Amino acid sequence: MEAGFKGYHPVPNLIYFLSIVIFSLLFKHPLTLAVCFAASICYYIKLCGRQAVKNFFCVLLPMLVVVLLINGIFAHYGTTPIFTLPSGNKMTFEAIVYGFVLGLSAVTVMMWFFCYNEVVTADKFMFVFGKFLPAAALVFSMALRFVPLYKNRLYIIAEAQRGIGKDYKSGTLLERIKNGGKIMSILITWSLENAVEISDSMRARGYGLKGRKAYGKFKWSGKDFVAVFVIILIDILLIFGCIFKSVHCVYNPYIVINPKADFGKTYFVNQLNLTLNPTSFFGIITLIAFTVLCFLPLIIELKEDIKWNRLKSKI
Repeated sequence: MEAGFKGYHPVPNLIYFLSIVIFSLLFKHPLTLAVCFAASICYYIKLCGRQAVKNFFCVLLPMLVVVLLINGIFAHYGTTPIFTLPSGNKMTFEAIVYGFVLGLSAVTVMMWFFCYNEVVTADKFMFVFGKFLPAAALVFSMALRFVPLYKNRLYIIAEAQRGIGKDYKSGTLLERIKNGGKIMSILITWSLENAVEISDSMRARGYGLKGRKAYGKFKWSGKDFVAVFVIILIDILLIFGCIFKSVHCVYNPYIVINPKADFGKTYFVNQLNLTLNPTSFFGIITLIAFTVLCFLPLIIELKEDIKWNRLKSKI
């Protein structure tokens, strides 16, 4: 039996990841980005361990740098030039900061999707949507497992071809291209054949027919109800935060962090055209609610770990 947030019913799992992805894209405040990024990478490491660290440094971090550079070089907005490129285009402070914001937001959302793939498995997705949208649920479920499945198959085919001397990493350039094409041809043929087999198998089992009942191993419990209630309550607070722009930021033509408040002290950095307003009371509530939403799976995991260690100590 799975423990932690992964062991919850599919409904709270899906509601959570839908909420966290939407608000991760909506909020561009530095604090919300930092909190969401920290929560996503911590939970990703908790789920995948060393593989998560490897993916972050080999894939996600270079993506962040690329987005920052592209936005800084090609974006023509902002009022604070930092330096001028040989092409004559000026890299502005606002374009660099917003490029970093866009890159961090994209990396964070990708990490949440990686976590989603670990938590919401194909059987969970089919359990929720199989009764209402059987065909779409089956197609989407197959699409989710497309990359890992094809990656494993590609490795199997490449190893088999290597055993008969058809390695795509050795030989002349023409031979490597020919062997690589052969491997891809086998992979495509295998995948198409497998898709037909799955279709025939599901049709033979009466999948999608009216009145057909499907087995489900997931049982609704009190903890699932509490999780859904907490997530929906936080979502309502965050929706009001978006409507009233309590954690709103402006990055063009100059940077303004937080909307103007009636209390507190506003700071100006004239050299960078940067305005930092104090966070309003409702803005603080929004930030706290968003922090709880981001770290909710880790809080559940910590609670389960404490419970498990307490039970082990009694043995």
